[in-house]
Amino acid sequence: RDNAADWDQIRRLHVNDAEVEDALLTLLPTTDGWDHLDIGTGTGRILEVVGPRAGRAVGVDFSREMLAVARANLDGAELPNCQLRQADMRQLPLPAEDIDVATFHLVLHYAEDPAEAITEATRVLRPGGRLIIVDFAPHKEEHLVSDHAHRWMGFNDNEIKHWCRAAELRTEETIRLPGDPLTVCLWSAKRRDETATKEE
Repeated sequence: RDNAADWDQIRRLHVNDAEVEDALLTLLPTTDGWDHLDIGTGTGRILEVVGPRAGRAVGVDFSREMLAVARANLDGAELPNCQLRQADMRQLPLPAEDIDVATFHLVLHYAEDPAEAITEATRVLRPGGRLIIVDFAPHKEEHLVSDHAHRWMGFNDNEIKHWCRAAELRTEETIRLPGDPLTVCLWSAKRRDETATKEE
């Protein structure tokens, strides 16, 4: 909340945004018109990235200050298919099986219980839908905990894959974007499509 106005600037200190966004685009559906949920949307940047191609894009955030920044950014981007809602990642304001793609973009390290957040995100995914987690690999930057309220100093593959599999998601290959000192990973996992499984 305290960093809302400078959030993009803070993030650029640690992440090459363009490189991360390009990698994210490779994980999105190849045809336009999907329904997208960005969890912990912050400044709304991911909605700006997916908005031109998504049929509907919803951003949720618990912080009113962040949502105010996101609303201003989206108004400037002229994306009428994007909407914002105040909500906790542990209780998303969407019905079950409502979304094709859900993203956590540099958000999961704030979660008290990442497994709970992943399970709730899975609930709103349609069969065959995809969850994309963008976050840091394990690191030693303790100032992110003391100064920016990070609860987790990055995640390793085993942690993310364990939580995804517990939520009955099928994990895919990790994309790694090495940085100094922070490496960004993109973990993706798909909800099982029971219809396809039966046909197979």
